[in-house]
Amino acid sequence: MEFNQYNTTVQQWIHTVLENRETNADVVLECCRDIIAYGRETDDPKLIGFGFFYGGEIYYGLNDGEHFFHMMTEALTYLDRAEEWELVVRCYNYLGIASMSRGNPSIALDYYMNGLKDSDTYDLPMQKVMILINMGLLYLECEHYVDSENSLLEAYQVLQTRQQDEKYNFYMYVFYGNMAECLILQDRLEEAKTYLEYLHKDGWEQAALTDRLFIAIVDVIYYHKMGDVQKRNESIQMIHQNLPDNLTVLDFFSDYYRCCLVLLETDQDESFWRIIEVIEPQVVNFKIINLQLKVLSLKMKFYRKHNQNAEYLQAAGLYYELSERNEVVTRNMLSSMITLRKNLENMRKARMKAERKNLVLQERSEQDPLTRMANRFRLNDYAEEVFTYSQENDIPVAMEILDIDYFKEYNDNYGHQEGDQCLVSIANTIRNLVEEAEGFCARYGGDEFVIIYANVTWEQAVSYAEELRRRVLALEMEHRFSKALPVVTISQGVCWGIPRKGNRSWDFLHAADNMLYRVKKFSRNNYCVGGLDETEDVTMGTTL
Repeated sequence: MEFNQYNTTVQQWIHTVLENRETNADVVLECCRDIIAYGRETDDPKLIGFGFFYGGEIYYGLNDGEHFFHMMTEALTYLDRAEEWELVVRCYNYLGIASMSRGNPSIALDYYMNGLKDSDTYDLPMQKVMILINMGLLYLECEHYVDSENSLLEAYQVLQTRQQDEKYNFYMYVFYGNMAECLILQDRLEEAKTYLEYLHKDGWEQAALTDRLFIAIVDVIYYHKMGDVQKRNESIQMIHQNLPDNLTVLDFFSDYYRCCLVLLETDQDESFWRIIEVIEPQVVNFKIINLQLKVLSLKMKFYRKHNQNAEYLQAAGLYYELSERNEVVTRNMLSSMITLRKNLENMRKARMKAERKNLVLQERSEQDPLTRMANRFRLNDYAEEVFTYSQENDIPVAMEILDIDYFKEYNDNYGHQEGDQCLVSIANTIRNLVEEAEGFCARYGGDEFVIIYANVTWEQAVSYAEELRRRVLALEMEHRFSKALPVVTISQGVCWGIPRKGNRSWDFLHAADNMLYRVKKFSRNNYCVGGLDETEDVTMGTTL
């Protein structure tokens, strides 16, 4: 059910969420609660998942970890049930980012891998790009540079197939920036230069202040490794002069951290503390313990370098206290992930069971129970499909109808059980030949079968009919009551031609039936191949 099919009230809630998700947290959260409540009343997993997802997104922005993880894991459960795969992948992405920022790369990677799997399964290329880039950043953080580079390059390859997408330029900018950083950290400075040039030329003009500061940080690390002190210091000054107090830098925390390490090494104390005074209040206010620990580690490095022992010991004590609290956070995150995995696995098992049941029901509805061939219902659908395609592409079709000679006498004298076995044997023989010829076959009713060959010549249609007659004879099934031969035989009528406008499959079937009548009028154990115009020449097999 699409959102525009819901009642006016629900549509208004959804509109309010989408319009205010980046500007008014309270309004969005209130609407999400209403959507979730209504979804529960109506047992609508799509609505419930929608409410939890966008509520979780708000808590992500507020950096309320406890509410975020609860909302997003609930969202995943319901969105998976509703098969809303794009939002499912976005859930995994958010959970991966949040887990990584809280110092749990293994948990983050698990979320990313699940998101990557679903983006492949359900053909979501831009979501795949998003996941691959974030995986690249994860590997970069863990100093797995080859894996980082491979992940980023895979994202780039997918992007090149989506150049018209509205997010293409944004993701290209992110790709170039992270690729440059990845190469720099591997000391592959000449290769990194190409990516940096893009950022300064094409990327700089469209970059916001946050992104320009990121570029400057990458420049600091690059020029430091290059030994270009002047350009390094110019980039440091750019950061120092343009870093406002209210700039949210958490998404670039690792970059600022690496920059601070360079500043420590080069005795740029003033710039070092300028960055610290901007990022420290953010990580404290947002209660991201892992990032608080990293800030403390920077301060401890500074204090130790400058022999500020009292400050060092105070920072070390706080570091120990936060480390213990972080262990609790990690356990809770792991527990949440395990619970989520169990819920999703149970739902997917249930879905697979339902799909298998539906497949069985579909097969039963389209399959003859005795011969396991397609039945008339499936024949009707297939015939319309192949005839439409043949008309549009000027392709010839051969349609055959056949029956078992004197089958009533066979049933009357050998019994219905033996008659059923005879039908199964003939059906298997037909099926084997048709599979080799890449055709289609169905049981039409009683002892009648229909075969369709697409894109075959007249000569091929004749040869298939002759071959089928030969294979049935080779079965050597006794039929002492046949007036043709003392073994089971078949008679075949085939209509061949290129369907024209106005022709239907049943026109061909009717003509094939008339060909079958010709065979039975003069003989049995034979075939007749002709066209829609039954007055034209036909090909008859040689009577054995």
